[in-house]
Amino acid sequence: MFSVDSRQCVTMIYAAALLLVPVVHAVMVLTPSVTETTRDLGENILIICETETPDSPHWFGPDGTQIPSDAEVGLAARVFAAEQTTFSRLFVNRAEEGDGGVYTCRTDTEEATLQLILQLPLRIESAPSPQQTRVGSDYKIVCQVTSPTTPTFTWYYRGDVIDIDATPRYTLAADGLMITDVMTSDSGPYTCEALNPDTGDSDFQDIVFNVMEDDATPQALDSPSASQLPSVSPTRTLNVTPSRTAGTPNITTETGEGTGDTGRDNTSAVVGGGLAGMVLLMAVIVSLYIVYRNNVKRRDGRSRGRVNTADRAEDGGM
Repeated sequence: MFSVDSRQCVTMIYAAALLLVPVVHAVMVLTPSVTETTRDLGENILIICETETPDSPHWFGPDGTQIPSDAEVGLAARVFAAEQTTFSRLFVNRAEEGDGGVYTCRTDTEEATLQLILQLPLRIESAPSPQQTRVGSDYKIVCQVTSPTTPTFTWYYRGDVIDIDATPRYTLAADGLMITDVMTSDSGPYTCEALNPDTGDSDFQDIVFNVMEDDATPQALDSPSASQLPSVSPTRTLNVTPSRTAGTPNITTETGEGTGDTGRDNTSAVVGGGLAGMVLLMAVIVSLYIVYRNNVKRRDGRSRGRVNTADRAEDGGM
């Protein structure tokens, strides 16, 4: 039998032994293994949370609410968590502006956080085509880019890289390619290519550049086929309007000096052409009729010849 002092001694020894046993803390690992990550808007994002404890980890969004699991919302949901016994995967598909913030992976005994920063991806916002100017002018071929960082530009002319340093008339700008003293040889297809050196993202746009002579009329920039249309003199225009009373359209012309008798001349030309066509048609009909009558006469002649021959043969037999 132990005395009271002996029991106290045993208790103290046992307590000391417990203090000497090391406590193992579970380690939670996030992939990517950073506390902050930057991604592009519209990107599909995957973050993995692993733990050594048997507790299933759960994801919580920037607003503190738990991210629903795939079992609850299905794989077609845009934001959900695929949870397993020792890890959980967070899916953020087609990331939107409201998806940015601090996400927390948590169990009953531990947690880890990761801040998600979303940015606009690199893209060419404005690069009209065609663009045009006159010979001898200074013109910037516009190519405006949106990028989270300062992009690098490469310009191509007819598929070949333009050496900006070797071309004094060409200057690289943040929103386009500046050309001084434009020449007719500068016209043609250009390509603007922008690159984000940090992420490797790139975008490009083809641009048709037209150079007009001094006497040419500017083409409409909003017309996709303007570069293929010839220049039209501004001193004369042609208006064609459908007629409600005739089978052909009414054609009227206008000049910068006044209409004069142009409409009357056009009417006379149309009437004269119609009469000439009718005369030609009548001549063709008469010619066909004459040929027809001659053929009939020849057939009648051959028929009478065969009849006379048959009659002479009968007279001889008699």
